[in-house]
Amino acid sequence: MSPRSDAAWPFELGVGLDGDRRARLPAPGPGEPSRRLLRVFSHDPSRSRYDGAHLTLSIPYEPLTPGPTGALFVVEDVDQKTGALTEPVDLDDHRLLIENGLSPSSSLPQFMQQMAYAVGMETYERFTVALGRDPGFGPLGGDAASDGRLRIHPRYMREDNAYYDREYGSLAFGYCKAENFAQQRSQPGSHVYLVLSRDIVAHEVSHALLDGLRPNFIRPTHRDVGALHEGFSDLVAIFLRFAQPELVRNAIEDSQGKDLDSKLLVEVGHQFGFDLIDGTNPLRTAILSPGLDAAVVDPKYSYQGNSEEHDLGAVLVSAVFEAFRRIYQRKTIKLRSMLEMTKQTRLPAEGIHLLANVATQLARRFLNIVIRAIDYCPPLHCTFGEYLRAIVTADTDLVPDDVIGYRDAFVTAFRRYGVIVPEVADLSEESLVWRAPESGQFRVPALDFRHLGLVFADGLCDWPADDQGRAVTRAANALGQAICRPERARDFGLVAPSRSVLPPRIASLRTVRRVSTGGEVRFDLVAEVVQKRRVREGWFLGGSTIIVSSDGRVRFAVGKHLDSRRRLAAQREFLKGQAGDVRDAAWDEHSVVAARLQRRIHLRR
Repeated sequence: MSPRSDAAWPFELGVGLDGDRRARLPAPGPGEPSRRLLRVFSHDPSRSRYDGAHLTLSIPYEPLTPGPTGALFVVEDVDQKTGALTEPVDLDDHRLLIENGLSPSSSLPQFMQQMAYAVGMETYERFTVALGRDPGFGPLGGDAASDGRLRIHPRYMREDNAYYDREYGSLAFGYCKAENFAQQRSQPGSHVYLVLSRDIVAHEVSHALLDGLRPNFIRPTHRDVGALHEGFSDLVAIFLRFAQPELVRNAIEDSQGKDLDSKLLVEVGHQFGFDLIDGTNPLRTAILSPGLDAAVVDPKYSYQGNSEEHDLGAVLVSAVFEAFRRIYQRKTIKLRSMLEMTKQTRLPAEGIHLLANVATQLARRFLNIVIRAIDYCPPLHCTFGEYLRAIVTADTDLVPDDVIGYRDAFVTAFRRYGVIVPEVADLSEESLVWRAPESGQFRVPALDFRHLGLVFADGLCDWPADDQGRAVTRAANALGQAICRPERARDFGLVAPSRSVLPPRIASLRTVRRVSTGGEVRFDLVAEVVQKRRVREGWFLGGSTIIVSSDGRVRFAVGKHLDSRRRLAAQREFLKGQAGDVRDAAWDEHSVVAARLQRRIHLRR
């Protein structure tokens, strides 16, 4: 969009503000059901029925055309090499509606299409609940650029890989033959389809959703950036697993309620690891260091001891999951003591049921925390320590009285894994919570919710979809006028535009609706402002995430200063040892190159 020149400094409005380019799930029409039931594999085809191998997902209903094709996802079963299309499944066929879709199958292409759609919708809904709005996907290219819908290719290439491709607006899932060490329900030479892993589908959809929330997180400017994408996507997949009560009950019975360390819950990509990688381990696990008593974990599992994206992402996963396990133990200590007093050698069925309910409800809250924290992260160059600050700030903002100690559990776990938090004196909650702008809080009257024309429906709050983006454009202009001024610019990481510095860009402006554990509803706006400066290698970025209350007060500014010499030097030092495609991705003006890295990153896992 064209620059604005009527503020103290010119600024631009980003294309991400255009609500018409964002996919939205429509409300059910008259006479339509609100939910659709579809059968999927709970993990992947390698699990037994005793382990709860089959699951019926309840997802939002929408009218579908064959594919399935709906308002958010277009499933296209196309072969990359030949371009051949496989006959699509019609989930609105009355027989499939009655039968909750096709039965799980490890070889039927139409079931693979069904599973891709069902898990995609399951993941999208969890983001919607956590954020209180329709999240939409990343700045998609290809055919997706016109309608904002994510394309899913269930059997795209003969390759043991799956990846999110922003440039083409798609998720691509591969398939290949099982190795000689394949176990359980696979045998050597049989086909392994990655789209049949619920973990992998949820992981890849999470990449696309995270890219929509923070498009510049795909820039590899720091070793934590790619790892945050990987670890975050694994966390979504792991916590989604707790929505299956039968699976959680089996896991609780395995451990007799003492912990949530059962392989049924903590393994990610079981079939992938056992059939394709080494035959002895899953793709990843949520627990790197089992013990919770030691002050620090083994250095080889720590933040300092890893650098590859997936290995470092596993550190993030383990730290968050450790916090989850600590809170589970705190919340169930009385119940477990009462069960122990029964003197039974095994937990009774009622006890297992009660403990599983606690674990399931707790997992929902942790998933909300993990997703919601992204709204409180800086718009780029986010480290694990800053993600921890975002978690603590978002939770403090919503639940000031942390009686059970959720935030303490997060801080303890991150510290145990050696995560460093920059620019804080200590790890107290007071130090970790983001601050208001240095110049103090101020109001932007035009951002008061009473003047924005927002739509409130079905528990969500969002911009009107039928006014061609006028409402969000007016609000973004008001924000730009308020912050693109010499007296306030430093608060938001900005500098005056010049021959080498582009005007600031209001990249996004989104609504936030959050419900506390006590039922209190809070509304905010979250915005990203990003600015680019030309350096010898390419483009260096700065800017901030801005949290605005419902009365127009600018409460938090989470900044990355464009004139930070220290950050520029650190970025240069990090990129010295990286491959050329990584360096190009970091310095590229539009970060399309970074999107192409996803396939290669997953191949290097």
